[in-house]
Amino acid sequence: MIKARPAFLLLCAALIPMLVLAALMGWFVIRERQTSIANGIQDRALLLSAAVSRELEIQIQLLSLVAESPRLDLPVSRSSFAETARRLKAKAPQWEQIRVTSGDGDIVLSFPPLRPSASRKVVDQESHDRVVSSGVGVVGNVVTGPGGKAAFPVRVPIQRDDRTKAVLSAVIRPEMIARILRDSGLPTGWSAWVTDSRDRLVAATAVSNLEARPASEFGLAVEGDRFQLFDGSSLQTASAALEGTPWQVRVGLPSAVYERPAQQAILLLTVAGALIALLCALAAMLLYRELRARTAERESVANWQRMDALGKLTGQAAHDFNNLLMVFQSGVEGIERRRNDEERVTRLLGHMKEGLTRGKNITRRLLSFAKRSNQGAEHIELLPKFEEMAPLLRQALNDSILIDVDLPADLWPIHADPVGLEIALINLLTNSREAMANGGKVTITARNVSEGSFEDKRVQGPIVAITVTDTGSGISSSDLERIFEPFFSTKENKSPGLGLTQVHGFALGSGGIIKGASLQGHGSAFTLLLPKSNAPSLTGGNAADANFPQCLLIVDDTPASLDSARLALDGLVADIIAARSGSEALELLQSRAGIEAVISDIMMPGMSGIELAEEIARRWPELPVVLMTGYSDKLEAGAAVSHPVVTKPFTTKELAAALAAPRPGLPDLTNVVRLDQSTRS
Repeated sequence: MIKARPAFLLLCAALIPMLVLAALMGWFVIRERQTSIANGIQDRALLLSAAVSRELEIQIQLLSLVAESPRLDLPVSRSSFAETARRLKAKAPQWEQIRVTSGDGDIVLSFPPLRPSASRKVVDQESHDRVVSSGVGVVGNVVTGPGGKAAFPVRVPIQRDDRTKAVLSAVIRPEMIARILRDSGLPTGWSAWVTDSRDRLVAATAVSNLEARPASEFGLAVEGDRFQLFDGSSLQTASAALEGTPWQVRVGLPSAVYERPAQQAILLLTVAGALIALLCALAAMLLYRELRARTAERESVANWQRMDALGKLTGQAAHDFNNLLMVFQSGVEGIERRRNDEERVTRLLGHMKEGLTRGKNITRRLLSFAKRSNQGAEHIELLPKFEEMAPLLRQALNDSILIDVDLPADLWPIHADPVGLEIALINLLTNSREAMANGGKVTITARNVSEGSFEDKRVQGPIVAITVTDTGSGISSSDLERIFEPFFSTKENKSPGLGLTQVHGFALGSGGIIKGASLQGHGSAFTLLLPKSNAPSLTGGNAADANFPQCLLIVDDTPASLDSARLALDGLVADIIAARSGSEALELLQSRAGIEAVISDIMMPGMSGIELAEEIARRWPELPVVLMTGYSDKLEAGAAVSHPVVTKPFTTKELAAALAAPRPGLPDLTNVVRLDQSTRS
């Protein structure tokens, strides 16, 4: 399944756009089909309009031929008119009546003859007046005659000497129009009807008893071309005017048939959308699992690299510590054998003291890889610091590499961890050394940068820029973006790749940044931007001359460490009180008077040293507290501590400086009168 996941992802990536395209094409085809149906309705309406117009034109032409016959020369003989009309009706059985009317609309002659009681006036006077005024044949509106039957007239003028003398009319039943509609070959379910100029129904395929009635009694237009019949059916219609007449033909098919393509389009889009959504969800799930699998794989490789790097680091650390332990082992055995040989004991103690310093530096360097906070930062004068580090920096290179340190005399001091600065510079020089296998030159320069004059907005305030430049092989632009990543390395010896990472962590922890630049084949330059220090450095005299308190409380949960601290201060402090926990220390402070200062380990079970210091500051704000630690995850996580911190192992000189350090959180008690003098007792 894991191997098949990429194939499924590719399949989904191919299917999704294909489905989208297919759905859009299907929707377009279906919509075109609906448009084709609408065009088909319109074409049917035009065909029926042409058929009805042609039939009415034939009736007008036939009647016009009769009107020009000499038999209708005025005055017209009744017998001659009756004979002519009888013959015409035999030829045109759809003519219900044939009449001759005067210019005023009075019926002069009629075949069949009118009943004596019948009106002698034409029913559709409007069409009669149009014939008289225009002198051309017309088709009148459908009307209901005296007998209650619907009919419409076809009228032509009887003209003599270019003047209309009378009007010849043929009254036609609507069945003629209905027969044309029925014989037009409309598909099953379709309907067609004809209306006159007064929107009265002339004929329809669906009904036969609404002729001459308003079309609104047949059905109503609902919306656009939608027509709702009174039998409950709904039609999608199209209309066309009859040429030469005010009549209209309307053709409709059931709305359900017309809307079926739209419903199919909606169904198609719904199904396609659901399928696309399902495929997208499946692809997202597969992609998520693939990313997780690849992330796990990368983490596994990174963990292996970390373990490999950790193995190398611990191996080197073990080698260094074994060397130191050998110094102490030899020293202890030598002192035990010749305790009275003062010269030998002094020399061995010197070696052990030097080993102690080396071990402390090794430990601090190891911890610098895990350092996240700026604990231990202090005021550093760079000129004397570089003079002090000169031998160490020289050792980081080899004999084929020249080093040039060019620092201005007015270089500002910085606020940073001195050991971290030392390690960062050694790492940069080591990096330069490995880039110059055949020798070269390293230049260390520094300059003061005033506030706002540096283009990088990540650093604020005045800073000091320390630049290490080499003439090595350089770094490619693609690798330059990754050089500060943990375990990333381009070196042939596959070194752990932690040096520049440590420099980057030191810069960020100090409130600054590091920037790298390189031109491949011409060397690299790394610039450390560190904040300027405005505080004076802490100075202290000899431990014997330090102003230690007369009564000191030491708090540590490790008996050996507690006893060692007592022995170190023996003779410097008159009264040393020991406590093995924070709660015991609070009890001693509550019960005993005269305690002038507290030294507490940070990492203790129950109440930590930081919590103890906060409680002491709350109860006895004037009592100084110094914290000591070998390593504290809270401090490395950036926990704010308002008390001085000394790192184990520390000297009595460092402890004296910490006890003498000012306490920024100490309240001003100048004008406070304590009511209960036994508060600390």
